[in-house]
Amino acid sequence: MKQLFTAVLLFVTVSITAQKTAYNNFYNDHKEESQFSMSVPVSLSNLISDEADSEEIEVLLKKAEHCKITVFNNKGNAIEKSFRKFARSNGLTTLVKVKDGKDRAAIYFKEKGDLIKEIIIKANSDEDKLVMVGLKIRLTKDEFAEIVSNLKNKEASR
Repeated sequence: MKQLFTAVLLFVTVSITAQKTAYNNFYNDHKEESQFSMSVPVSLSNLISDEADSEEIEVLLKKAEHCKITVFNNKGNAIEKSFRKFARSNGLTTLVKVKDGKDRAAIYFKEKGDLIKEIIIKANSDEDKLVMVGLKIRLTKDEFAEIVSNLKNKEASR
């Protein structure tokens, strides 16, 4: 009985901590507009990652705890507008925004103290669909700055 109680308590604790991300809060508020959603344990990322992936991606995946991918129905840009408001009210910092014709992408992060706790990637090329990836992570600001710097250096050398 004691083991069963411990197992249930552990499961509840893990479930609660897994849902304390800004991305999950946004997802829960917009489940109805979600067309597809998949949670991926980061430990399985090595099965689907390409050997040609950059070192920076590998560092992010090693530091990540959880990944959730969602495709939203974005009729009239409703989800995108809602996310912009959500990002401002939840203290998400914009790292980069890119626009190329109708294609748009943005990367946001949430920090707590000296740690980056969450990275959210938002992309769409079709006004009716919005793809979002939420990455729960434990990354120091120095590690994050190094990754961004390395990416900028690679881009500059192209």
